[in-house]
Amino acid sequence: MAEPIIMPKTGMAMEEGVIIEWLKAVGDTIEKGDILAEIETDKSTMELESDAEGILLKLVYEAGATVPVTVPIAWIGKEGETVPEPEAVQQTMQEDTAAPAEAVTPAAETAPAAPGNGLKATPAARRVAGEKQISLEGVTPSGRYGEIRERDVLAIPEVKATPLAARMAAAQGVDLSTVKGSGHGGKVFSDDLTYALSEEELQASAAEDRVVPLTTIQKITGKRLLMSAQQIPTVTSNMKADVTELLKIRTQVNASIEQKLTINDFVLLAVAKALKLHPRMNSTLDGENLIYKGSINLGMAVATPKGLVVPVITQADRRCLSSLSAKARELAAAGREGKLRPDDLSGATFSISNIGMYGVSSFSPIINPPEAGILGVCAIEGVPKIVDGQLVERQVMGLSLTYDHRIVDGAESSLFLKSVRDFLEAPLTMLI
Repeated sequence: MAEPIIMPKTGMAMEEGVIIEWLKAVGDTIEKGDILAEIETDKSTMELESDAEGILLKLVYEAGATVPVTVPIAWIGKEGETVPEPEAVQQTMQEDTAAPAEAVTPAAETAPAAPGNGLKATPAARRVAGEKQISLEGVTPSGRYGEIRERDVLAIPEVKATPLAARMAAAQGVDLSTVKGSGHGGKVFSDDLTYALSEEELQASAAEDRVVPLTTIQKITGKRLLMSAQQIPTVTSNMKADVTELLKIRTQVNASIEQKLTINDFVLLAVAKALKLHPRMNSTLDGENLIYKGSINLGMAVATPKGLVVPVITQADRRCLSSLSAKARELAAAGREGKLRPDDLSGATFSISNIGMYGVSSFSPIINPPEAGILGVCAIEGVPKIVDGQLVERQVMGLSLTYDHRIVDGAESSLFLKSVRDFLEAPLTMLI
């Protein structure tokens, strides 16, 4: 009798599936486990394996069709065999929903055991065991005369699997009861078994944790930043600077010089000039007094293999752009090579941390005590903007200022941040 291939139900919520492509044609010889089609379910795309073998007699639906679950979509049987009409299939499915009552027979009428195994079982129990591919050995009988009944077989947890999945499990020594099937009623497909094996391999290959001691730099940095977070009442303000013109000027200047200027070089110059205009941001707190620092020394955060270091550019307000650029390049190289001197790391009155190259659009840098603030430099992003009535793209950079609220308030810090922005948006004004 021809056997149907049904649209699988892969989840409780699944009501229909789509036949993406038939991989076999009518007349092809089909083996159990052959891939018949590619099916799209409510969650994923899967391969449909054949539970039957024979000749592909009919494709009920064409590729692209949406079909309700558990409905036959193809038939497999012997060559020339008649395929049931859809109406007959529907009637048969409805009749199958009612389980036939199992006849109760005396011991003398119990179905004989298979030769040599000494088992007594009813025909219904043997039929169900065959369908579920369960061995009757080990099944506890509940019959009146010691026979295995259908209910005894049904009570055994069922593991459904495609023939291909069953062969793979047997070959690799996998207990199918431990594999979560994605098919209708928890049926295990070959992909489910592959996934389970992959998970086992992943767990088996998990690496052990490694203990890596902190470097001296990391220990010192951690202690200072913890003290900063615990003792300083901080606020972070964010502002955007349109650096479109700055980028144009930088490109023009770099075309004629050997040592190229970076965006950070312009930021250093803008901060130095803004601190001169707002000296309170360049002060420190000493008990109940403020100490306005006589020099503007900029700390510049540099990432190194051993941790974060902050070398200092002294007298930053007295340096021109090229001098700031050269000093910043020299200190950054020395930091990465571990060649900074103690004097290179002391005396900062204000710090700058630039992580814009990593695409960060906003962050809250931590103050390096006893300084009054630290400026975070963020990524440059293209944004639409109306200029002279026209919609154009402008290059905008984020600025994040964290300040000690004991030293400066929101108004003073905002004026300082605005000055930095103004210098960056009109770079020629700070080159004079």
